[in-house]
Parts: sequence; structure tokens; C-alpha cells
Amino acid sequence: MKFGGTSVGNGERIVNVARLVLKEKPPVIVVVSALGGVTDKLIGIANRVVELPTHVVEKEVGLFYRELLLQHRNAVLEAVGDKRVVSEVLPKITELADQLKVALLGVGYLEDLSPKSLDYIMSFGERLSVVIVAGALSSMGAKAVSLTGFEAGIITDSNFGHARPKHVLMRDEVKKRLLPYVKKGVVPVVTGFVGGDEKGRITTLGRGGSDYTASLIGRYINAKEVQIWTDVDGILTTDPKIVPNAKLISELSYVEAMDLAYFGAKVIHSKMIEPAMVVNIPVRVLNTFKPDCSGTLIVSKQKKIQEVIKAIAITKDVVILNLQGIGMAETPNIAGRVFSVLGGNNINVLMISGSSESNLSFVVKAKDSERAIGLLTEEFGNGDIRGIGTIPEVCVISVVGAGMHGTKGIAAKLFDTVSQAGVNIIMIAQGSSEVNIAFAVSAKDSKSALEALHKRFIG
Repeated sequence: MKFGGTSVGNGERIVNVARLVLKEKPPVIVVVSALGGVTDKLIGIANRVVELPTHVVEKEVGLFYRELLLQHRNAVLEAVGDKRVVSEVLPKITELADQLKVALLGVGYLEDLSPKSLDYIMSFGERLSVVIVAGALSSMGAKAVSLTGFEAGIITDSNFGHARPKHVLMRDEVKKRLLPYVKKGVVPVVTGFVGGDEKGRITTLGRGGSDYTASLIGRYINAKEVQIWTDVDGILTTDPKIVPNAKLISELSYVEAMDLAYFGAKVIHSKMIEPAMVVNIPVRVLNTFKPDCSGTLIVSKQKKIQEVIKAIAITKDVVILNLQGIGMAETPNIAGRVFSVLGGNNINVLMISGSSESNLSFVVKAKDSERAIGLLTEEFGNGDIRGIGTIPEVCVISVVGAGMHGTKGIAAKLFDTVSQAGVNIIMIAQGSSEVNIAFAVSAKDSKSALEALHKRFIG
């Protein structure tokens, strides 16, 4: 059972989480995120103190320390009803806050924030929250223990900030470290997002990493089910902020869910599907605040529905980059070099389309576009490409549904619908799974396209 930041936003919500855990038929393993907003605060203070004059650092860190400690102490006093447990939890919270304070002072005085240091600082959000959740469970009569991801067997490489699991090591370690607790009737409460390399140094799995943690643990203990508890009823047919009559999807296949998550459905993270998919473990998305809602079940079988299309996702704040040049057609492995340069610098390519041997178009996040241009200009400064053009303020719309596989004329109907809405399509790509067609439109036209598609194909 994984609970996100909104679910554990304060002491009252942590009590609700503890009750949900106790209602579940044991054995249960719990994965939690930091209290809502804490990770962003940690990133903010870490980046801020690096830029401050040395004489201001101590004051700024002290202020942050007191605010963070107060927030978590208040959560303890709200969530933990047993005074004996409170007396055990509060010192742990203070000790962790003290360790964080030392780290922030060190970063500020040295004026150096490495990815390794940032991972260490970010980890305190989850390390604090697991102590409180375990305390809440203990105060309700359960046996519970708080663990970091590393203590639970989440062993990664040393790519700080975007660490990758070392599956060969984790296969045995997760069982070895967690199952003894489970067999004794103890509920392990594990930090989401946080792992450790082979030397025990703290790493993080990237944003969305708490979902990933839960799925990895589910895989290696052969869980009956992985539950993602969030603040919405499940996965919807589209963004309800754009299309208010978006509907709950009762069932999705792994492939459909991965495509939706990849292209903007923020309820789950795309990389969390794969570990469950490898061993065929169902994933269920549920609402912490409406636990009686059936949610969305994600399973292996692609269930076709009459409407063919199940959902439409939207990815905002992206830019199209166009590489052009006659030399591209005569240069071996130019596409491989392009994507190796970008991938090696943690720039994710969302969509690719090549219209000819002398042109290659792809989509990146707007925040990465300038850095991508700089890296590619440096790599191909010898004339292999004539220039790099950009199309800013773009959105990618992805239409997903198992029913699209083998359905004739579906692409024509999609593009006709978009055209009838007065929207121009800039770029098109179709996934090899045949359950997804993605295309880019101008950001100003995205709402019209989304509404038209949802009305025609979903209702």
C-alpha cells in the first residue's frame, strides 16, 4: 500500500492512512511519500542556501529547521494517540531534523550542492514521514517499524538524483530484509523515493519514485497486489480540469497505463508499471479519502471496450526540436548520437518523428530545450546538421485504448475530429504497441482538440 504526499499531508490524514492499513487483510507493507509539499521545500532551501552570503546561511537554515520541525511535531501530536509512543517518536523526529540542519549548513558554507548532497537532503521528507506513520500504527495497537528504502532492500546504482535499481541485488535483499518483519506480524513502513547504493549512500529514484518503490517491493516479495492510494478516484479518461465530465476508467492493461502515465496522466508514474508487469501483479489505484470507490485496476490483459478509445492524455510545457541538414543522410548513426547525448545528460525525449533522411524532429520538456540545443550544437558543430529549429508552446496529446489495435480507420477518424475542431497537427507518432497514437498541437489549441476527441470517442 503506497500513500502519496496528499494522503499523509498532516496528522489527521495520517490517522486515516493508519486506519486504512489496519482494515487491509494482513500481511501488508506500507510505502509513504513525504508530507505534502515537504520535498519541494527541501529542494528550495538546498538551492537557496548555496546562493546566500555565508553570514546569512545560519539564520536561514535555523528558520527552516524550526518550521519543518514544528510541522512534523504537530503531525506527531495529531496522529499518535498513545503518549508512550509519542515519547518514542518525537526524539526520532528531532534527531532527523538535527541531521538535516547540519547537512544544510554544510552545503551553505561550502556553497556547493552536488547531486549526492541534494539526494541526502531530499531524503529527509520520507525519513520523517515513515516515523510518524509507524508511530500512528503503533498507537492503534499494531506492530510497525519504519525503514529507509535502502534498509528495505532498495539498492541502486550511484546515479544520484536519477538512481536505477540493481535488480540482481534486490531480488534477494528485499525478501531478506522485509519478510522477517512480515512473518512476525510487523508492518514495515518504508520510505518511497529513497534508496541507497552498494556503499549505503542515500540515492533517490527521481520524482514519482514512491510509486516505483512500491512496485519494486511488490515484485520482489511477490505481492498479491500493489495499491497506489492517492487523492483522486483512480485514472480518468482525461484531465478533468480541461474536460469536467471526464470518467473513471475501471480497468486498464499495463501497456495502456504506461502510455497514459508517460504522456501526462499524473495519477501514477510510468516507470512503476514495469516491475509489476514482469511478474503479473495487479496494480490498483484508489482514493485515500473515498476508500469505498472501486478505483482503477491495472492488469496484464488488454480489455477492449465498445468505445475503442479508453483515455486521452495531455503533456504540457514541451518544445519540438527540428534537426535539419543534408549531411544527416550521409552520417552513420546520427540518430543514435543525438539520443545518446541527450540521454547521457538526463534529457528525456518524449516523442520522435523523422520526415526524411535530412530531418529529425523530437519533443523534449520546455525546461530542457535550451540545454538540449547547446549539447547538440556542441556535438554536431562539424556541419553534420545545418541547424536546430524550435517550435515552442506545444502540447502532446496521446490517445490510448486496446480497442485501437486492429481497428481500421481509427487514425483517420482521430485526425478528422481534430481538424473539424479547427486545430492543426504539427507532428505525429504511433507507438509500436498499437494502443497509442500521439500527436503535437499548439498549446493554445490543446483544449479544443481534447474536448472534441473526448466528446466523439468517449462521450
